[in-house]
Amino acid sequence: MTKVLNFIKRKKYWLVALLVIALLAVVVFKNKNTEVGYVVGRTDVRQSVVLSGKVETSAKADLGFAVSGRVERIYVKNNQDVERGAVLAQLEIGELLADLKIKELDSKTSDVDLVGAKDELEKVKLQEDAKVANAYRNLLSEDLELIPHSSDYIATAPNILGIYDGAEGTYKINISQENLTYILRTFNLEKTKREINEESATLFGTRGLYISFPDDFGDYVSTTWYLNIPNKSGASYLANYNAYIEAKGDRDIKIKNAQVSYDKLLAQEGSGDSVALAEIEKIKAEIRKNTIYAPFSGKVTNIEKEIGENISSGERMLSVLGEERFEVVLQVSELDVSKLTLDSEVKIILDAIPGETFYGILRSVNSKETEVDGVPVYEAFVELAPDPRIKTGMSARGEIVLAERLGVIAIPAYLIQKEGDINFVKIAGTNGDSSGDMTKVEITTGITGSDSMVEITSGLSEGDKVFAGE
Repeated sequence: MTKVLNFIKRKKYWLVALLVIALLAVVVFKNKNTEVGYVVGRTDVRQSVVLSGKVETSAKADLGFAVSGRVERIYVKNNQDVERGAVLAQLEIGELLADLKIKELDSKTSDVDLVGAKDELEKVKLQEDAKVANAYRNLLSEDLELIPHSSDYIATAPNILGIYDGAEGTYKINISQENLTYILRTFNLEKTKREINEESATLFGTRGLYISFPDDFGDYVSTTWYLNIPNKSGASYLANYNAYIEAKGDRDIKIKNAQVSYDKLLAQEGSGDSVALAEIEKIKAEIRKNTIYAPFSGKVTNIEKEIGENISSGERMLSVLGEERFEVVLQVSELDVSKLTLDSEVKIILDAIPGETFYGILRSVNSKETEVDGVPVYEAFVELAPDPRIKTGMSARGEIVLAERLGVIAIPAYLIQKEGDINFVKIAGTNGDSSGDMTKVEITTGITGSDSMVEITSGLSEGDKVFAGE
């Protein structure tokens, strides 16, 4: 009797298990036949590439001596700031200094020293050229006014600030809105695209100008303006133009006078004095070979020798990093390098400054590849605006948009099927889901975004429901 009861009990368990399996199969089959489709809508499709790299200075020099010798003086320390032309280090030059003193005493010149006259000539050229350049910048930068494309605009003309450093011509600018962001585009003199800073002035182009908006930003959407450089209608144009012409005239006169003085003194020198002066110049040249000067303003790094040590000609003594301008050097694969466009905007993320995004301009791409872990890559150089937080050597990631379509119909790539050269999708049938007959629709595709969203140029409409095929 007990055996019979146990047999019945086991049968009962098996029946319950079979019933549960049957119910699960029904649920799975039902869900499979009523797949939830993807509802077609509009979105932005961006095809971009994310590259790795690091921050470097755009000015870097490894410096050594032109001759071999023993280090006698080191005038700087690591991480010390130096100005252009500063003496950084020097070899033993006692004999050269003694020879120079003897030659200078033996050399007899007129009341005006020939070397001094030559230095004065170079000084006058530099000073007067700087005055002319400054007068020209004032001519191009003052009284700049934006001219509206239409007299129907209700917005006050934006203000132009800064010192312009570029060619004469006319900017065309357009202001638009993309989602919640206001966008400034420039054309003609240079083509740029930049997000408008709603808190302060926005960089206008890449040549030193800024733009600010006195009215509500919404009043400027879909407006077009023109900026003439220089503004020949400005109140100060005539005065600045005359100042520029006068500066050029003064420069020519002063350089000519300095040249005449030098030539006159040179002609008065006897052959013996000329030889002596040549010997003096030769000694000074030898002293320069034994001396390291800063080629530009920056910070000293990597001092590799100490006083008293010997150093060979051309061997690195120290380095100077210019800190006025930084650049991010990105590594680009050979598949992507041909897709890059110079002067395009690059979004930069620095690991050392989390939570903040920087923007730079792609200035150049090295035409010669380098190998990283055996893989050929090309170096792309992105110019960054000065920022005291940015330091040389920081790791960086740069995102470059290769192509984009804004507000277009797009669907995930996995929904698209292919038969030969034809792309198609399956859309909902009469039941509005996948339980009924689905319709096969041929589509035409555009670009594919980095997130695998595919632009659909024809074949689908907003609201269509697309299902993955089997």
